Amino acid sequence: MGVGMVLVNSNEAKRGGDDSLEAMRKHAKDNGYKMPYVVDTNSELANAFDARTTPHVYLFNGAMELVYKGAIDDNVDDASQVKENYLQDAIRKMTTGRPIDTPETKALGCSIKRVS
Repeated sequence: MGVGMVLVNSNEAKRGGDDSLEAMRKHAKDNGYKMPYVVDTNSELANAFDARTTPHVYLFNGAMELVYKGAIDDNVDDASQVKENYLQDAIRKMTTGRPIDTPETKALGCSIKRVS
């Protein structure tokens, strides 16, 4: 669909184990992710966007206007139980020039671990 993506790790206070750069890159490779995976030093990007959870999605159109923010879908725990694919629907509508019905949803996931 011609939409670029970047995965950002803003968990400054939790960068070991499953959240380490190496573990997350392996997860991305194992799952066939093609987008870059980057580290948000001091959670600066998350703070600038007021991100609260992982994941917390921000979708911008070609004019760099925020057109959707929130959750990927309505079930963070069980992909087989998803009823609403918020991000997928927003991308589909954005790329076909249609209005996005739900431009904002509550972000679902674990809180971002910031350093005090």
